[in-house]
Amino acid sequence: MVRPRAKRSLFLPPREMTVPFRGDPNWPQCSDLGPYQTWQLRLLLRVRVGSGCQVGTGLVRPIGDRYTDLMVEPSIRCPQCGTTNPPQAQFCMRCGTALVQRCPTCGRVNPSGAQFCLQCGTPLQGTGAAERRVVTVLFADLAGSTRLTKQLDPEPMRALIARFFAAMREEITRYGGTVEKFIGDAVMAVFGMPAAHEDDPERALRAALAMQRRMASLNAELDADLHLRIAITTGEVVADLLAAAAGQFMVTGEVVNFAARLQAQAPPDGIVMDDRTCEATRHAIAHEPLPPLEGEEFGARPRFRVTGLTDKPPARRLQAEMIGRDEEMRFLTALYRRVVEGQHPHLVTVAAVAGIGKTRLVEEFLQNLKHGDAPPHILRGRCPAYGEGLTYWPLAEMLKQECDIKDSDPLAVAGQKLHDGVLRVCAPVLGSDESEMLADDLATIVGTEIPRDYDTLWKTRLARLKTLVDGRPVAVRDPSVGSETRHSSEVVLHSLRGFLYARARSGPLVLVFEDLHWAEQSLLELLERLTARGGEAPMLILCLARPDLLDRHPTWGVRLREHTTLTLSPLSPAHSARLITEALRGTVLPTDVRDAVLSRAEGNPFFLSEIMSRLIDEGSLRHEGGKWKWVSRSLDIRIPDTIQGLLLSRLDLLSPLEKRVIQDASVVGRIFWPGAINAVDSLSPDETAAAMARLVERDLIEERPASSLAGEREFAFSHALIREVAYTTLPKTARSEHHRRLATWLQESAPDHGEEFLEILAHHLEHAWRYRFETGDHADELARDAVDALRRAARRATALGTLPEARRLYERALTIVRSAGLHADATLYAELLTDHSDVVKWMSAPATVFASTETVLQLAQQIGRDDLLARAWLNRAFAEYDKNSLQTAESALHKALELFKRLADRQGEAEVYELLGIITHSLRGRLSKAQTAYRKALELYEAMGEGKGAARTTAFLGRALLDAGELAQAKPLLLNALGLARTHHERISEARSLIALAIIEHLAGDPAACVSNFTGSIAIWRQLGDAVGEAYTHRHLGMHLLRRGKPEEAEREIQTARQLLRENGAVEDSPFLLRSLAEVYLAKGDLARASDYGERSIAALLGDDEMPLATHRVTLARVRAAQGRTEEAEALFAESVEFLGQQDQEYRFDLAVSLLKYGEALQLMEQPHGASNFVREADAKLQSIESIESVESLGSTDTDHFLR
Repeated sequence: MVRPRAKRSLFLPPREMTVPFRGDPNWPQCSDLGPYQTWQLRLLLRVRVGSGCQVGTGLVRPIGDRYTDLMVEPSIRCPQCGTTNPPQAQFCMRCGTALVQRCPTCGRVNPSGAQFCLQCGTPLQGTGAAERRVVTVLFADLAGSTRLTKQLDPEPMRALIARFFAAMREEITRYGGTVEKFIGDAVMAVFGMPAAHEDDPERALRAALAMQRRMASLNAELDADLHLRIAITTGEVVADLLAAAAGQFMVTGEVVNFAARLQAQAPPDGIVMDDRTCEATRHAIAHEPLPPLEGEEFGARPRFRVTGLTDKPPARRLQAEMIGRDEEMRFLTALYRRVVEGQHPHLVTVAAVAGIGKTRLVEEFLQNLKHGDAPPHILRGRCPAYGEGLTYWPLAEMLKQECDIKDSDPLAVAGQKLHDGVLRVCAPVLGSDESEMLADDLATIVGTEIPRDYDTLWKTRLARLKTLVDGRPVAVRDPSVGSETRHSSEVVLHSLRGFLYARARSGPLVLVFEDLHWAEQSLLELLERLTARGGEAPMLILCLARPDLLDRHPTWGVRLREHTTLTLSPLSPAHSARLITEALRGTVLPTDVRDAVLSRAEGNPFFLSEIMSRLIDEGSLRHEGGKWKWVSRSLDIRIPDTIQGLLLSRLDLLSPLEKRVIQDASVVGRIFWPGAINAVDSLSPDETAAAMARLVERDLIEERPASSLAGEREFAFSHALIREVAYTTLPKTARSEHHRRLATWLQESAPDHGEEFLEILAHHLEHAWRYRFETGDHADELARDAVDALRRAARRATALGTLPEARRLYERALTIVRSAGLHADATLYAELLTDHSDVVKWMSAPATVFASTETVLQLAQQIGRDDLLARAWLNRAFAEYDKNSLQTAESALHKALELFKRLADRQGEAEVYELLGIITHSLRGRLSKAQTAYRKALELYEAMGEGKGAARTTAFLGRALLDAGELAQAKPLLLNALGLARTHHERISEARSLIALAIIEHLAGDPAACVSNFTGSIAIWRQLGDAVGEAYTHRHLGMHLLRRGKPEEAEREIQTARQLLRENGAVEDSPFLLRSLAEVYLAKGDLARASDYGERSIAALLGDDEMPLATHRVTLARVRAAQGRTEEAEALFAESVEFLGQQDQEYRFDLAVSLLKYGEALQLMEQPHGASNFVREADAKLQSIESIESVESLGSTDTDHFLR
């Protein structure tokens, strides 16, 4: 039998080791000793090991030639009063100061001066940073002790209080709480420190019930009549996890004060809790609500009296898992097969709560597809958790993945990679010329530009000229009238659709959008439009999202025919048990252990995996002999009842260095790099690498196979909520400093990607300021940096056409300016309000624009900024335009124009004239005035070489001439607008010009050319994904078909327009669509429906615009004539014709059409003489209008307000 070898104490020398002493000739000099010998000797001289030596005056005297034991001075000096205490003392015998400190991690007793635990290395008092965390606070106070103090001598009273404190401490500790302090006859305890549990609120309440029972026992033992009032609250505090070891103050926060006040208001022998504690324990604790206390501090907050325990089972969470997903897998597979066979795109939203298994399901599904008969090409993108501003980030990730672009690539390299990748994908399908143009558009999304040499530049220009000759659309422009507001968003849709369509032509394509619940509104709209207008392409779009997506965007996907929402549910107990067994590689846990785990996880796969990881981390599950073995004697599996609590309990197991690194990483984001962590903290690269290796082992983070930053390893949190929980533990001051340092690192490490990272930079600077501000520091310089970054990010969002995001970015900047008091800087405030109005004016928010411009008008005059004054009047005109106020809008524009002229700002002048034309044209002021304004804008745009503005304004001018009946001038101008639009990538102006040309061809009696132009315009709207523009064109095409005697086809086109508008979010039908339907049903003889639509069309008109009211009355008058309601018909006709006749030939078409319809109605009413008179008058009005084949062709010239 081999006797086990006894472990020797770390502080004992080998028994044969000779220890010299001072005075001995063999006593070594310091220079003779190595580091290890010096350390060992110091230990020997400080620690008492036995009694085989004598103690002299500071020296160790030998008893024999060799030392087997030794002893040092057996005393401990108090650091507070200097008293010498025996070596076994833990508190000073004179002043009571603690002479030792207990490690909060392992419990080892350490000397009071130790900075780190001698056993586990945990930092001790004063060496750890504070944390923010959610805890449960218990406050208890003796009721009746004041009366007893008067009856008892101080000594027995002191003994009684000591018995009380000891008993209460025992009950609190039994349930996992920590006594923070005793105050008089009150006790305060904290649950959730130094380690979190899944049921800290419940533990606190059970401890309180035990304390009340113990109080009754104490009263019996002491023959006393004492009563205990207890209050329990749960909330966020700033906590020092290391202070408890030294008996110092642990937590600070409102929840502590609330507990103290709640306890003072509790009845004797009562337990009162707040609403947060009640919510967390309602399944285990019986309670009843208490009335609010008027006039008391915290009196209005909900409170509840605890009445005892309850047997109600805990509520289950609606979560799901990966095993047991056969049905969902079959569904996704069948859907993919349908997409491949049908060659049509389909959008799938996989929706479930966090941790339910969305990502795992999609990963398994994609792996199956890779090994199937038709393996797809897969592109991935993730919506960042920063919130607003990162609109097209997942699209940029997909493009980078396809083109192998690294974030650290220089701009020229990234641009060349994008160019080569786009041409590789698109050229075989779309041709090289159009592919070159797509590459230019997609470069905006990636934040780069395509490098062009001189020859290539001219080649591209020639290609654009060729497309002009061929009539092929080459560019994307804004679908709104006279604005740049949606230009870039349409560019994104068009270019992205072309790229993905080309990629799908070579094989099925799967797009995976992760964390869609963090997506911006613009991205959601783009995905819906991409699916609706995706064309013939086998493309499956998988979107992973939490239920928050549907809470924030309840209409997501509902208007799409090709959209499916797949909701995941929790796993069954059998599937959960199988998951545990497979995770442990076939090891079967004891039934009671397995049941304990299953009861905590409740079918959530992430919960199950995190529980098992915790059991391994704390040593309850040990890997021995190739198997997992349960070695713990306790079934007390400490798991928080929320994901945050669960993850916090795992983070509490980390060493201080590991926790510090994961907190630093949480500031960076879901994906992070060691260099970023080193930038936000003072750690060395070796420390960071060691901690990250351990975090990978603990499955808290994972290394990604490829990095987007050259020279940097890339890591990601295993789950987004791990990052969130780690982030919430950082104090606000630490968050602020980390965000500030990270912003600096971003600016220094990615100078070539400044535009791409603007939103991220703004996010970090904004949070750096916000947390400084919340802790009482205005931090003006940091506030200015944050405002500047937000403004630059907003300008980029505006350039991309994502106006909702731009608006939110500007409003976040305004919040900082107002909160930090920077609005006293009139220049900054006025500029920011102007930038904000430039965006908001396109979003039908006149009240906001009015408020902002009112402030700017005052500030701009004070600081002498005429440029801001001019922009304010221009924006004010937009707001008046939204209110259909023609006169006030024109007045504001004239003031803006005067200022722009004084400043020699030709761009501003051009914008004023263009808007003046739009307002005058759209609000039916004077067509001649609109034409004059358009011509002036066009002249300025041409002088500046602004091709886009020239194309846009030429199209507006051409349509104004058409509406005025100047066909001879309108047609060549519209053909010129068409050419300019195609040359300068103004797709919206191109579509607009085609519609006007189609009307001209209809009037000229060329139905083939008319339909060709209408269908060409529809094709452009589809490419752009603009359902409103497409619906408008379908309606006009329907009216053309109606005048050609094809009411069935006309109805189909108009109903298509109606459906498109509803899919785009329209709740009510427009008055122009209703009028068209009235015309259709009148032609079909359905007078009841014609009457209904005619009446509704008039009721739907808004504002004081008389022109559409007159033309709509004409339609209803024709219906009344067909119904035989003669008097009503004549009254409606007379009113409309009288108004139109007063317009000085501005709207000859409208008057001619109305007279013609009046004549037709009189014919129905058997008044042939009057009918012929009106027809002859209509002919006379049309003699000055050229290119009109016959009176019968006039029916489609409804001059509707398409410009709006």
